[in-house]
Amino acid sequence: MTSDVRSGDPPTAAVPAAGDEEPITRPPSRRAAILRTALVLGVLALVFLVILPRFVDYGEVVAAFQSLTLPQLLLMMVLVAGAWLVAGLLFWALVPGLSLLRATEGYLILSGIGASVPLGPWNMGVLWVVMRGWGVSIRSATSGIALYGVINQLNRLAIPLFALVFLGLTGTRPADNGWATVIAVLSAVIMVVATGILVAVARSERVADAIARMIERARDWLYARLKRTGGADIKAAVHRFRDELGELLRQRGVLAMTVGILGQFAWCIVLIVALRIVGVPGDVLAPSAVLAVFALVSVITIIPIAPGGAGIPEILYIAGLSAIAGPQWEGLITAGVMLFRLFQWFLPIPIAWVLLKVVRRGHPTLPTTSELRAYAGDGAA
Repeated sequence: MTSDVRSGDPPTAAVPAAGDEEPITRPPSRRAAILRTALVLGVLALVFLVILPRFVDYGEVVAAFQSLTLPQLLLMMVLVAGAWLVAGLLFWALVPGLSLLRATEGYLILSGIGASVPLGPWNMGVLWVVMRGWGVSIRSATSGIALYGVINQLNRLAIPLFALVFLGLTGTRPADNGWATVIAVLSAVIMVVATGILVAVARSERVADAIARMIERARDWLYARLKRTGGADIKAAVHRFRDELGELLRQRGVLAMTVGILGQFAWCIVLIVALRIVGVPGDVLAPSAVLAVFALVSVITIIPIAPGGAGIPEILYIAGLSAIAGPQWEGLITAGVMLFRLFQWFLPIPIAWVLLKVVRRGHPTLPTTSELRAYAGDGAA
């Protein structure tokens, strides 16, 4: 489950029913975890040691980093800490009784584990166990984490629409913005339709039945073309979603969408400041233009192109921003993007493992299968 949270996959599991001992997900084996981490490192090596050196002067990047001052780094730390707090608001909104501090810790754990041990929603299983250890009920923990993934993706689809509005208000006209406009409009349409469906399903059993029938007809048509039979009980799945997440969505959906969008803007501000610090001026890359690129990267990376969100976002940011500013700014833009991603993507990794060590004192750092089942069994009981 955005990266960006762009580092983890959205949740796919439902709230366990009474007597069900299966948690959100099973932890991967040690061998699988090592292979996943190695895959992340391999992608990073390919991007930063093979691809980018062909287009970017690393000497200029190194010089930009060497020119950074302590006050500038402290400013970045303050902004990033603020972005973490704002990003944690989404968990705070979706898990009743969760403090803002623990919500921020949850965001960092989810991001760091998803980035370092990618492929699959295992990071959500880890966070689920942590929340259960904090005393959060099984239904609140599972519903909150599940709805977090849904709303986080909807927020990322909403950002391009805001970018188009800001571009129009400021009169900024980035080069080659035709496809950007198409992607922004499509993202906005998908976001509005998906949000409407979620709200309608949560509020009306009749609408839930109608949507289930539509999905079943589409599934049956596709299966007929593929000469397949069978499939899941769509109506039961839709009603299970409505029963398990509908109440939470009705009570806290608007608040969650609002704070989620604020979290996206917080990270965009961090990117703008990172570019300014390394020497990219505002008349070269206006804030509205940076927001436009940020929004497009957010939408494109909804598809898990790279494991753990490694490498591909950097290429997209550098390519998009350089297309607007011009090739003469590629070195400084690369430095700004790397500074931004250092704080947004990399730093949560060691922080997540330290937090796990602290919050799980007296237990293994990573939850075992038996522990996951025990927590699920306690909740059912």
